[in-house]
Amino acid sequence: MRTKTPDQVDKILDAGSRLFGAQRFHEVRMDDIAVEAGVGKGTLYRYFRDKEELYVGLLGRALRRLVGRVRATMAEAAGPSARLEALAGAIVTHFDEHPHLMDLIQRAELGHVADTPFLGNETRAELLRLIVEVFEEGRERGEFRVRDPELTAMMLLGGLRAVIRAGRLPRPPDLCRRVVEGLLWGAASSGSSEKAREGLRSEGGN
Repeated sequence: MRTKTPDQVDKILDAGSRLFGAQRFHEVRMDDIAVEAGVGKGTLYRYFRDKEELYVGLLGRALRRLVGRVRATMAEAAGPSARLEALAGAIVTHFDEHPHLMDLIQRAELGHVADTPFLGNETRAELLRLIVEVFEEGRERGEFRVRDPELTAMMLLGGLRAVIRAGRLPRPPDLCRRVVEGLLWGAASSGSSEKAREGLRSEGGN
């Protein structure tokens, strides 16, 4: 039996990623993936026993690469705020460079892969852990204090997902700084809050 090679695996997973990103799960056939990858069906089944295993493989690879990129980018940043900006930048950039990935994750979340634990849960847990660690670092260094680290970490990931899905392109150069500042210091300034309160008082007096 011929030895399996990483290059061939990547070639097949790249083909699968393109097809799954453009079509519904049930619409993609193993024959289609073989043609897209430029390999024979026998070769395809030697690497993956069925479509579900291939889907899990490509999603797992994509998510491992995402976490690796986030860790590497954060390691180069100095200070808690900069590390949060680095995390946000790595996530947004990764999804921008791999536009099919968000659709693949969403389809897995909706249960399109039968009897398969969603690998994104593990990835999300790791990203949340990294964020909470930065919050703790910020507290220890006296830079900022987050009252509810776990909830705030979930808010950051949820906000980044919304930015990836609906944010305008091209991305503003200061996007990650604005995301982190809004998360840590609030969306409204004290002046804006005071004006809002004055407006409510005025409306109540009419």
